[in-house]
Amino acid sequence: MTTDEQDIAAAPSEVEAEPVGPAVEEPDERDARYLRLAADFENFKRRKAQEIADVRRYESEDAALALLPVLDNLRRAVEHAGEAGAEDFFVSGLQLVVREFETALERIGVVPVPAVGERFDPAIHDAIAAEESDDVEHDTVVAELVPGYRLHDRLLRPAIVRVVRPRSAVPGS
Repeated sequence: MTTDEQDIAAAPSEVEAEPVGPAVEEPDERDARYLRLAADFENFKRRKAQEIADVRRYESEDAALALLPVLDNLRRAVEHAGEAGAEDFFVSGLQLVVREFETALERIGVVPVPAVGERFDPAIHDAIAAEESDDVEHDTVVAELVPGYRLHDRLLRPAIVRVVRPRSAVPGS
C-alpha cells in the first residue's frame, strides 16, 4: 500500500465526514409545521364554536330591546289606570299582563339591573339627578326612573336613576 492509499484508508469517508444536513432536518421541520398548523386549526375551531355559542346566547337581544319600551308603557298604564278611575278588574288584568311579560323576558335571559339602594355604578346606571346628604358614605341610587336590563351578562339598557351623594364628596363644600 502506498502512502496515498494509506492516507485514503485512514481518512474518514466523505459520506461519514459530512454532518447530517437538510435531509434529516426536513422531516423535523415538516413535523413542526404540521403541529403548528394543527394547533392553529384547533384554535380556529374553538374560536368559531365560541362565536356560534355567543350568537345563540344573544340572538334575542334585538327582540328584547324592541319589547322593553312596550313593557315600560304597560307599567305606566298600570300606575295611571288607578288614578284615572279605571275599574279594579281592568287594573288587575294589566298587572297580570305585566307579570307575564316579565316572566317571558326572564325565560329568554332578560333580567332587571338592580338599582334602588345599590351603590351607583356608571357601567349599569345612568344618573340624571344627584342630591347631597350626610346619611350616605358613597354615591347611592335612591330612585329608579327607568329600569335597566341585562341579557345574560350583557347590558341591554342602563337604569336611569337619581343618586344621593355624600356632602364631603361634593367639590367646594
